[in-house]
Amino acid sequence: MKNIKMTLSAVCAVLCIATIAGAALCVKSENKESLAEESSLQVINIWQIDTFEGGKGSRAEYLRSLGQKFAAENYTYINVTSLNLAAAEENLANGVIPDIISYGSGTCGLESYINENYTTKVWCHGSYCLISLTNDFSDVNPENTIINKGKDNLTAAAALFSGLQQAVYEKPTAAYVKLINGKYKYLLGTQRDVVRMITRGEQFYVKPITVFNDLYQNISVTAQNSSKADLCYKFINYILDNSASLTSVCMLYGGMKLYDNRLADLEGLSYEYTVPAIVSKDWKASMQQAINNCDTDMLKSLLKSL
Repeated sequence: MKNIKMTLSAVCAVLCIATIAGAALCVKSENKESLAEESSLQVINIWQIDTFEGGKGSRAEYLRSLGQKFAAENYTYINVTSLNLAAAEENLANGVIPDIISYGSGTCGLESYINENYTTKVWCHGSYCLISLTNDFSDVNPENTIINKGKDNLTAAAALFSGLQQAVYEKPTAAYVKLINGKYKYLLGTQRDVVRMITRGEQFYVKPITVFNDLYQNISVTAQNSSKADLCYKFINYILDNSASLTSVCMLYGGMKLYDNRLADLEGLSYEYTVPAIVSKDWKASMQQAINNCDTDMLKSLLKSL
């Protein structure tokens, strides 16, 4: 009987060891599967370069929000970084290259990084306009107009085409404040100024400037690996498919009608002269020279040559 008890104890011990070993193997197997899943997760790095004022909020945050929804459906992770053009150029020079770049028209130095197998798209845009507190634009001139000088966009070209090159330029917020304080009758601004006026609750009127526009937010694939580049392009098309949500950042999209306020005055427009997504530094220097010399003919020639 004693021998039987010992045998049963031994069997139980063996079974316990086998159970523990089996559990350990299961955990190890699960860990391997988890690591394999993590390693297959595609990470898409996007740079959002702001070269002109948006409508409101952050365009980088807007892309990040869409990225979260896209990621849930495509087993990927979208990382969006907001940086200026100078920082982007420095990073590229140091070999730091994202998978997608979103940037304003007239940008220099990106051409060698863009994957030419995928079409560059415009995912939103703005527009230049004249703003007045009265519905009368009959006497617009350089003396009674203040200009929002913007950021890295060619506001001066819009002013030159409008005959306002001699008007006073001010920083964005200061420009619209001088309009509402009555120091100037007109403001040459953009969709951002329209949003400022709406937010303040002012009664105002808008006259679009359709002779020129460079306020386009372009987006290009820079990933070179074909499978990853395909995924990047899929996300770009996802952004375009969700253009109705641009109301959250008060930006415009193609011929789409999104607004029932003064921003609607800037929708569905066509422009006589626009600037390509990417230009050479020589072309941009010539453009600036034409602006400095108030040479409208040269300006038109440069824009038509592209």
